[in-house]
Amino acid sequence: MSGSAGRDLAEAPEERHFLSTEEAAALERELLEDYRFGRQQLVELCGHASAVAVTKVFPLPALSRKQKTVLVVCGPEQNGAVGLVCARHLRVFEYEPTIFYPTRSLDPLHQDLTTQCEKMDIPFLSYLPTEVQLINDAYGLVVDAVLGPGMDPCEVGGPCTRALATLKLLSIPLAGTRRPATARTGSDPTCWYRWRLPSSVPAASLGVTTS
Repeated sequence: MSGSAGRDLAEAPEERHFLSTEEAAALERELLEDYRFGRQQLVELCGHASAVAVTKVFPLPALSRKQKTVLVVCGPEQNGAVGLVCARHLRVFEYEPTIFYPTRSLDPLHQDLTTQCEKMDIPFLSYLPTEVQLINDAYGLVVDAVLGPGMDPCEVGGPCTRALATLKLLSIPLAGTRRPATARTGSDPTCWYRWRLPSSVPAASLGVTTS
C-alpha cells in the first residue's frame, strides 16, 4: 500500500450509527438492568459526554470571551438532569455557563445536581428573555437540555414550551441532545449530540454532528 493511500484510510471519517429512540431506550434498560449501572451514574456519564462534545465542536482556545458564555436550558425530566451535569463540567472546563431551569423537579437527584451547580457559583436565570437579541448578545452558545428522546414539546408545557419556542429563533450556535426539539432551518451553525453505537464496540458513547 502506498503512503498516500495509507494516509487516505487514516483520515477517513469514522462511520457512525446513531441510535433511534427505541434503540436508545433498549440500551438504557440493558445498562440499568443487566450491567447494573445506577441512574445517577448514567446521568453523570451523559452530562460529562455532552460537555466534552461542546468542547470538541467549540474549543475554548478558538472562542472570544463572549463566546465562552454558555446558556444551558434544562427541563424537569432526566434530560434536564443531564443538562445540570453538563453545566457543571463546562465550568470545570473553564467555560462560563448559566442555567435556566424554569420547572424544577422534586426528584432528589435533580435537587442534588442543582445544589452542586449552586456551590460552584453557576448562576441561575429567574426568567428567559423573550427578546431573542438579548440572548444572542449575552451568550456564545446555548445547550438545549429540555426534552429527552421521543418527548413532544407539548408534553412539558408552560415555561419549557415557551423556552423551546424562543430557542428556535436564536442565531447563535445551539447544541442539544435531541435535534427535533429546537431544529432550525437554513445555514445557522447548529450542533447536536446523541447516543451512538460504534460498529465494533458493544457499548454506548456520544457522537457529535454539525450542520
